[in-house]
Amino acid sequence: MSICVRSPASIANLGPGFDIMSLALEEPYDEVYMEVSRSGGDDYIRFTGDYQRYLPSDYRATTLYPVIEEFRRITGLDFRVRAIVRKGIKPASGLGSSGTDAAAVAYALNKLLNTDLDPRFLIRIAALGETAAAGVPHMDNVAASLLGGLIIINPVTGDFVKVEVPNNYWFVVVLAGSKASTGEMRRLLPSAIDMRDFKNNLAYASILVYSLITNNREMLSKALMGDSIVEPIRIKYYPHYGIVKETLLKAGAIGVALSGAGPSLFGVFDSEPPRDHINELLRKNGLRDYVLIITKPTNTGTKEVSCN
Repeated sequence: MSICVRSPASIANLGPGFDIMSLALEEPYDEVYMEVSRSGGDDYIRFTGDYQRYLPSDYRATTLYPVIEEFRRITGLDFRVRAIVRKGIKPASGLGSSGTDAAAVAYALNKLLNTDLDPRFLIRIAALGETAAAGVPHMDNVAASLLGGLIIINPVTGDFVKVEVPNNYWFVVVLAGSKASTGEMRRLLPSAIDMRDFKNNLAYASILVYSLITNNREMLSKALMGDSIVEPIRIKYYPHYGIVKETLLKAGAIGVALSGAGPSLFGVFDSEPPRDHINELLRKNGLRDYVLIITKPTNTGTKEVSCN
């Protein structure tokens, strides 16, 4: 029994939506080839692709292991996994790399083992994999990678909705700088917040969703850049933040924000972004070591693809 699946990257938070919002992207993505057998022996997991060198040599330290173990627990089956993961998403970049792989493995095992689990249950299983990267099983990135579109999820109950995103938007992602880990960036955040900030973020998170689906450019700009809780703390650790934000806004972005916990930033455009102009501005402003990704949202999540 074997399968090949493709799982898209995702941008979490989208400004004010910390831990409750995530959006799937057409590119980049990871692909996973997986075989399941009832024979004995250890699992075999191998990482390939542009970013395989960033992964631990022991797969039990990655997001795959908790997902595989949870399927063994819920099915009661003693199965062996052989998988090859082609990494197209850079780990620790703010694009949900760890959640993408957890989503892909959950999707693949659900198919291969014929468990027929519903999306809410699959999200919970995939979220267990995030403990390897973030220290906690957060659900936003894995939900978007599994289902596509804009996912709004209650991290307490697991209730979620999927919002279909119009295809007129473009996203520019600038991969620059580095962070210790997602877990470290989460530990920087306060355990309590001011009620004024809470109301601000709640309002802008709601406005963001409305603005995306109604093409309200002005309000989308305010919402994307309206976070008063999380982003103001994290940007202190990213010296490239000001350069990238200024550049993307000058190039015509509707709004700019950190992608997940960073260090990447993203800008939303309502027409195809000028790649050469953006590169020129970034270099002019002194940014040298970066990767520029121009992509679009996708309403398609993890899916089966032909094996190459």
